[in-house]
Amino acid sequence: MGESFFGEISKVFEILSGCLSNSLRSLSIGGSPEKGYCFTGQIPNDIGEFKSLVFLSLVYHKISGPIPISIGKLSTLEVFYIHNNQLNGSLPKTIGSLSNLQYLDLSYNNLNGPLPKNLGSLSNLESLSISNNQVNGSLPESLGSLSNLKHLDISSNHLEGQVSEVHFANLTKLRNLLAYENKLSLKVSLQWTPPFHLHEIEFGSWNLGPQFPMWLESQTNFSTLDLSNTGIADAIPSWFWNLSTTAEIIDLSQNQIYGEISYMDVASDVATILILHSNNFTGSVPRISSQIIVLDLSNNSLSGDISHLLCHPTTHSNNLIIFYLNNNLISGEIPDCWKYWPLLAAINFNNNNLTGKIPSSLGSLGNITLLFLRNNSLEGSIPNSIQSCSKLIGLDFSLNKLVGTIPKWIGSLVELRLFGVRSNKLNGFLPFELCALRSLQILDVGYNKLSGTIPKCFKNLTAMTFQPQNRSSFYPFTRNGQYMDSTVLVIKGRERQFDTLTDLVTYLDLSSNIFVGEIPKEVASLQGLRYLNLSGNGLRGSIPDKIGNLTWLESLDLSMNKLSGKIPPSMSSLSFLSYLNLSYNNLSGRIPTSTQLQSLTPSSFIGNSLYGPPLTKDDREGDPKTTHEHESSEYGEREEKADQDYWFRLGISVGFGVGFLGVICPLLFCRIWRIAYFWFFQEYLWYKILDCFIKIKYTLKT
Repeated sequence: MGESFFGEISKVFEILSGCLSNSLRSLSIGGSPEKGYCFTGQIPNDIGEFKSLVFLSLVYHKISGPIPISIGKLSTLEVFYIHNNQLNGSLPKTIGSLSNLQYLDLSYNNLNGPLPKNLGSLSNLESLSISNNQVNGSLPESLGSLSNLKHLDISSNHLEGQVSEVHFANLTKLRNLLAYENKLSLKVSLQWTPPFHLHEIEFGSWNLGPQFPMWLESQTNFSTLDLSNTGIADAIPSWFWNLSTTAEIIDLSQNQIYGEISYMDVASDVATILILHSNNFTGSVPRISSQIIVLDLSNNSLSGDISHLLCHPTTHSNNLIIFYLNNNLISGEIPDCWKYWPLLAAINFNNNNLTGKIPSSLGSLGNITLLFLRNNSLEGSIPNSIQSCSKLIGLDFSLNKLVGTIPKWIGSLVELRLFGVRSNKLNGFLPFELCALRSLQILDVGYNKLSGTIPKCFKNLTAMTFQPQNRSSFYPFTRNGQYMDSTVLVIKGRERQFDTLTDLVTYLDLSSNIFVGEIPKEVASLQGLRYLNLSGNGLRGSIPDKIGNLTWLESLDLSMNKLSGKIPPSMSSLSFLSYLNLSYNNLSGRIPTSTQLQSLTPSSFIGNSLYGPPLTKDDREGDPKTTHEHESSEYGEREEKADQDYWFRLGISVGFGVGFLGVICPLLFCRIWRIAYFWFFQEYLWYKILDCFIKIKYTLKT
């Protein structure tokens, strides 16, 4: 059928009925909804009249309604593909009459209800896919009689209940078993040996524990093993790591697996993804074999340093691409041995106890796209070698003890989409080179000692000027369709974790620094911005009149500054705004009228000279200046401390200059002064000291 076909699917069968209904053997119509080429409507009941059909494929359309009961009349049908549609209702029992059926794919629809118990009568069935539906109830025991079945995919449904050895009794040819994201429980004896040898084993979200499933020892040829979130509370058996030479993905995450692992010597001959996050592993970080390309050990209780892993080269080149150790108890310094890991593209060491400086050898990682070292105790400055990492997309050094300035070379990382240095001890100005980062979506420099004015060139941050579109994740690493990236942002005064950072996240936080001057009117050009926080600075002037241009803004915090004037009327057009804080400024006048502004709490406006809803008379009778001084004391203390630091450094400099010029220089360049100086100490002062010492000694003897 041509691409120009669209409309009701029933029209197709109406056209083909008559003389073709008894002779048509194959019907395949592939749609493309995104291009507008697809059929809609329901499959007609008279589909049962096409009794010669052997192959029927109606995929990627918008076909809705139930599968008609008359489908059971297609006794010669061998292949039935109708995945990626909008079918609903339950599977008709008549589908069990298709005795010649070999391939059945109903995935990605809205089918519900239980599976027919007579599915076991499809004796020729080789492949059954009903994934990503809403099928519920228990798994029929009759599935165990499908002796020709090779591929079974029941993943992402609402199946529940127990699965026993009976369900697999005759599945000797089964090679792929995909059953994750259901609420099923496997209850088999400890001595059970499965009749199959699987290539794909995916039981994620089943109940398999608490013991480690011993039947896995017979599965020596798998490529994918997913036992995530299955209630296992046991140690990994010694035989496990040498189980399969073809293992590509091993996922044991989100369990309670415990114990120490000294060496992960995976026996696989192919590149292996190893996901062990969210368990109870203890001890030091294990050394790994060179076949591992992804290692996720995050959210465990691993401790000690990691030099034994990173700084001892193996005979084979290391192929590790992704290395996640975040949320552990790792301590010590980050080793300066990154030259041995040239393929690394993502490093996440967030939330550990790392100390010392950021090693300069990280700059040798030419493929690195993600570098997260958030919430440790790292010191020193941001190393200049990082500028060599030209592929960086995400860089987060927040919640450390870094000093110095934000380097100007940051503008050379043109692919950067996230830059976070929140809660450090950085000072100086925001470099104008930041404005060259046209892909930057998240800029978080809050809680430092940065000063100066907000750059007007922020209007060049192109990614924040466009309306957000949910196109893709930050990082191109996926596991079962899930992106392996996350970060924490402070929104509405609370930390919020984003597990998947897409183009929808646009964030600018300059809060709690020492910025002065006015809010540049150019900020209003960041029309794609969703979260803006400039609170806790010394900003003066008025709120930009065109602040209403930030149409996607959800959170705006300008509190604890010295802003004056009226609230711009354009702010009433911010229809997505759910959090606003203008408190403790010098704003005056009536609060603009809009559904969004009047639905906010009075605390969003207190500490000013504002009136009108949502402020009440009691709110206005308070002393905003006194309260402002009290609530903004944090900024005042930071400003006072900055002044003290300034005069302290100035005093040291002046003292050094006076001492050097007034004492050292004359001694160096004036011979008479030099002779007099040493004569004073040697001939006069020294004999005076000796005379005093002799007198004291004589007095003590008498």
